Amino acid sequence: MREALLFCFNLKTSAAESHRMLVEAYGDNARKQEIGVAGFAGSMTTILTWVTRSVKIGPGRLRTINCRLFWTRINTQSQKMVAEQLGVSQAAISMRLRATGKVQKIGKWVPHELNDRQMEWRQNTCQILLARQKRKTFLYRIVIGDERWIYFQNPKCKKSWVDPAQPSTSSRLNRFGRKTMLCVWWDQEGVIYYELLKSDKIVNAHCYHQQLIKLHHALRKKRPHYQKRYDNWFSLTTSHTSTMVQNYLNTLNWEVLPHPAYSPDLAFCLSSVFVGHAFAERHFDSYEDVRKWLDEWFASKVEELFWRGIHKLPERWEKCIVSEGKYFE
Repeated sequence: MREALLFCFNLKTSAAESHRMLVEAYGDNARKQEIGVAGFAGSMTTILTWVTRSVKIGPGRLRTINCRLFWTRINTQSQKMVAEQLGVSQAAISMRLRATGKVQKIGKWVPHELNDRQMEWRQNTCQILLARQKRKTFLYRIVIGDERWIYFQNPKCKKSWVDPAQPSTSSRLNRFGRKTMLCVWWDQEGVIYYELLKSDKIVNAHCYHQQLIKLHHALRKKRPHYQKRYDNWFSLTTSHTSTMVQNYLNTLNWEVLPHPAYSPDLAFCLSSVFVGHAFAERHFDSYEDVRKWLDEWFASKVEELFWRGIHKLPERWEKCIVSEGKYFE
């Protein structure tokens, strides 16, 4: 009978409706039966009234809350806020949602659906890079470049409880708000050079060529020990194919390593650097505020973060080969 009560509870039925269903199923005996639930005994009507205003917080345990308020507030407020208002723990709220079949989702980028040719390209590229790394390591000479939009207003991307087949209802960034593009390069020791572009600027061939010149000067200044021992560097960033850029790369004796398209899982990118939602609830008033925050944030990052990210690339290449070019976890 206890399971029948919880079944009615999970259907969000009222006490009167639950009573009618149980009487229809079990007859007049259900109307008169004394039931013990979690140490509480009483008539069927009393128990139903109590259970339909309760939350299941563990095996055999129920806790009384206002069920109507629970369902009206959980869709607009965080679990923590609802738990405080209803006088229960946050774990009780999570258990209640899971008991009704809800799952936790957060709005995120969905990988590209790879076709056979793209999967073969990914696998072949990883085999080439892994074989080259095994012959002679080159990870310490890799420079990675990436670009990312930084928004002046960054709402916290919260998780939402939805049915398994439903998309996340969490809030998203305002793509048309004030923003700046971060162009940054780093190696295993940390950030080498970065610059911010206003929203009306684009990274064309001329802009990229100027960035490479500044990157080269920054490398000579910040990595003199490598500059004296080695002539060439390897870049995992995709470069512009313009003649201007290619000629300058040849002058520097830099080599652009192959990197297949639609492969964020094979790169140590900005999403890996900005761990822990660094921009969540961050608000900026000007480009100088963004620059100041980036200087402090990059300075606070330990060298191990960048070293680990680059030296785990062979592990990612191996996973891609094993998965035959498919996306891997």
